Amino acid sequence: MDQEAQAKYGPWALITGATSGIGRELARQLASNHIHIVAVGRRHAHLDELATELKTEFGVTVLPVPADLRVPEAIQTIVSSTEGLDIGLVILNAGAELTGSFVHTDETAHLQLVQLNAVAPMQLAQYYGRRLAARGRGGLMFVSSLFAYQGVPYVAHYAATKAYLLSLGEALHVELKPYGVDVLVLSPGLTNTEMTANMDIDFSKLPLIPQQPQQVAAVGLQALGKKATVVSGLLNKVMAWENRLLPRATPVSLLGFLIKRALKRGACPEGKVA
Repeated sequence: MDQEAQAKYGPWALITGATSGIGRELARQLASNHIHIVAVGRRHAHLDELATELKTEFGVTVLPVPADLRVPEAIQTIVSSTEGLDIGLVILNAGAELTGSFVHTDETAHLQLVQLNAVAPMQLAQYYGRRLAARGRGGLMFVSSLFAYQGVPYVAHYAATKAYLLSLGEALHVELKPYGVDVLVLSPGLTNTEMTANMDIDFSKLPLIPQQPQQVAAVGLQALGKKATVVSGLLNKVMAWENRLLPRATPVSLLGFLIKRALKRGACPEGKVA
């Protein structure tokens, strides 16, 4: 990241879901470019560990903000904690999955999923998007998913919430450009994170090549300011854009067959938060 980008996206970056996986790696890569971090996450101990790590290794300031985005009140906690900071980059990374039958999953789990994956990012994007527009420069990144590009049976609601982020981010890329604000939707494929490790799917039975969080984070930061959307990984790009060549129902049916075959025996439909 060059000095011009640091000036545009610094001095502070806010990252939700910052304590593990892609969010943690985004925090590390930004900190290595001397950008201070507001780290949002549920787990206090992990937030403190990340803060110590980034301060020690990169000499940046880290503000840990414990907040559970499944709870609506978390938005105000984040807003209040960052009121006096000059935030130039907001990365909406926190998310959860639900694997299994849509109709047999508890309604409360569905409501928590949509709150975390769609409602909270929308609220934060509106609040910080307004601040960035008034600032006249900055960046906003949504972390979506390869599954956002079509319906995905047995991960139906997760895919639908990620499709919401993809659509919202594409539109905001156009709306906020005149204000000097770069908007990007980063859509990872299979990535070696806590969330995927805990999913009730045997990914070895799917035609997916796992990536590391470091790779995905680097792709996102490199694309910021250059594209509206980016899919990490060549095979993932092919899968994301095949809908333009095939009838939309074809990849949906194929994914349904593949994922049903890959579901672990005794898989339960409970969500696991990243």
